Amino acid sequence: MVWKSAIPAGKSSPVLTTDRIYLTGHANGKLLTLALERKNGRLAWSREAPGNREEKRNKLNDPASPTPVTDGSNVYVFFAGYGLLSYDADGKERWRLPLRPFTNFHGMGASPVLALGKVLMICDQDQDAYLLAVDQNSGKPVWKVERPEMVHSFSTPIIHAMKSGSAEVIVPGSYQMTSYDVSSGELLWQVRGLTYQVKSVPVLDSDTVYFNGWAPGGEPSERLELPAFEEMIAKYDKNGDGKLSRDEIPKDWLPGTWDMQDLDKDGLLDSKDWQYYRMRRTSSNSAMAIRLGGHGDVTKSHVLWRYDKSLPDVPGVLLYRGVLYMVRNGGIVQTLEPSTGKLLKQGRLMKALDEYYASPVAGDGKVYMISRSGSVSVLEGGGQWRVSASGDFDEEVYATPAIADGHIWVRTATALYDFAQARLQF
Repeated sequence: MVWKSAIPAGKSSPVLTTDRIYLTGHANGKLLTLALERKNGRLAWSREAPGNREEKRNKLNDPASPTPVTDGSNVYVFFAGYGLLSYDADGKERWRLPLRPFTNFHGMGASPVLALGKVLMICDQDQDAYLLAVDQNSGKPVWKVERPEMVHSFSTPIIHAMKSGSAEVIVPGSYQMTSYDVSSGELLWQVRGLTYQVKSVPVLDSDTVYFNGWAPGGEPSERLELPAFEEMIAKYDKNGDGKLSRDEIPKDWLPGTWDMQDLDKDGLLDSKDWQYYRMRRTSSNSAMAIRLGGHGDVTKSHVLWRYDKSLPDVPGVLLYRGVLYMVRNGGIVQTLEPSTGKLLKQGRLMKALDEYYASPVAGDGKVYMISRSGSVSVLEGGGQWRVSASGDFDEEVYATPAIADGHIWVRTATALYDFAQARLQF
């Protein structure tokens, strides 16, 4: 351990510049952006967001879940309780952009990304979902794309820089993945067949994107074909109001989470509510590989493979030295062949049979996996991986570690740690 620094509560992951580590947190009802000195972990500055609107969220979510993004000097942060903010390396506020309250059943979770001088923020929610592009220097909106077909999701987009000099932002969402031109917001392509509630981060390799999507109810044994809304109204709408109430839906078909399906929260299911629920009951969990390029709906032409067994809930897929790694709750680890999706090995982390929220990371031929309770497993990388070391932080870990220059930084519930070999210390 090079150093350990106490930090406020929060679940965002650390991001790095050459001399700073940025992260967010909260304390005493305040939303905080923090900058630590990379060499020693000392707090360089802390800034409070100008507001903290209370937002509905799942008990596992957090007011400081979204991870910051940096251009190497300035930092850009998103809080569901306020909106977007930017600070320079010395902590001076550059701009602020308040955003309206969100209608996400579990709270917001996606993080901002940077491309071509823009901060891109995906705001998928149950009503009025959109993708926003903001000028990174002024904080003024450049374009906004409405996404009326989307409901709540939590996945952070990725940027694909194209040979032409332009770039696309690739956005996983409910039931489909979409690509937009960064300069204009123009829709480029889409792939159908994602699950209804995505959380993982996509991984890019040259002209291929890898993604894992899992949500409750997306397993083959749980799928259920439900009638169309028009048929439901004709058969079950007893009072003739054109909507479905709890007592009008057959008990076997009732949503277990009514409030999640009732998107406008009027106590009834309208056409959009029912269609969302109907699609949810037939959606499929899967990891997949998608070949980039094309225009329009490229589901049939560009999906290279799908894999649907023992998938992670939150952690993203790791691509490292020609192998895909996935870790799911219960400490189940799988490696896949990137070109085909073929299973190479499946096994358990016997000393870490736990839940997993942090994504796996890799360096120096090793793969690092950290469970919710802080159990660390170090794998010797490769399709036939094996556990070479293990340890325990004895406190919860939700954030994905950061790796650079022979160091690995790990955020726990109360602290940020820097680990390195002695010869690599600053």
